[in-house]
Amino acid sequence: MKYRSVLFVPGHEEKKIKKAYTLNADLIVLDLESTVPKDQREEAKKIIKKCNVNKDRTYIRINNNSDIEFVTSEKFVGIFLPFTETKKQLLEIDELLKKKEKLRTDVIPILESINGLANLDEICSFSERIQIISFGSHDLAKSINLEISEDEKEILEFRKNIVNKSKNIKSPIDTSYLNFKDLNGFETSCNLVKKLGFGGKACIHPDQVKISNKIFNEKY
Repeated sequence: MKYRSVLFVPGHEEKKIKKAYTLNADLIVLDLESTVPKDQREEAKKIIKKCNVNKDRTYIRINNNSDIEFVTSEKFVGIFLPFTETKKQLLEIDELLKKKEKLRTDVIPILESINGLANLDEICSFSERIQIISFGSHDLAKSINLEISEDEKEILEFRKNIVNKSKNIKSPIDTSYLNFKDLNGFETSCNLVKKLGFGGKACIHPDQVKISNKIFNEKY
């Protein structure tokens, strides 16, 4: 599977889910976490089931461990794990999956806290489940009161560290670009992280998918 474009879609928005599968995103991530209101997360699971999505190219971003039951019973191929911080956390997920999964479930950790970034070595070395990791800069920035400027220089060292620690696994997935109307800015961000060694980008809008695919398909 390629990870040039990883499109995140709110799990409670049926129209956006159906639209996602008309696009050429390498991977679609149906969200049960931050983009879904707390009181709609169970309903989101019903909507996802109703949409009868292509599970071969679909991961679920879980909100907590209780969502594992939904992932495994519906036979999704993988999960995005928010706020991954320790190997212990991964061991707990691994045990839960072993008890419930009907097929092998991939886990992609999202590194979005100082604690998680400090434990990159043990997270990347968890070869039982981890083949690739992803960066989430927005919650990280909030947690340390970091204001990110247009050129994103404030997160450059975090990105370099993630690439360096990922040298024995697949090239990591970079954080999303929140100003989805600024496609030039998105393209600039993609080019920057491609040069750093990232293999793909989290997308939050359909218009970002084509750009991401093009840039991460190119060779420098």
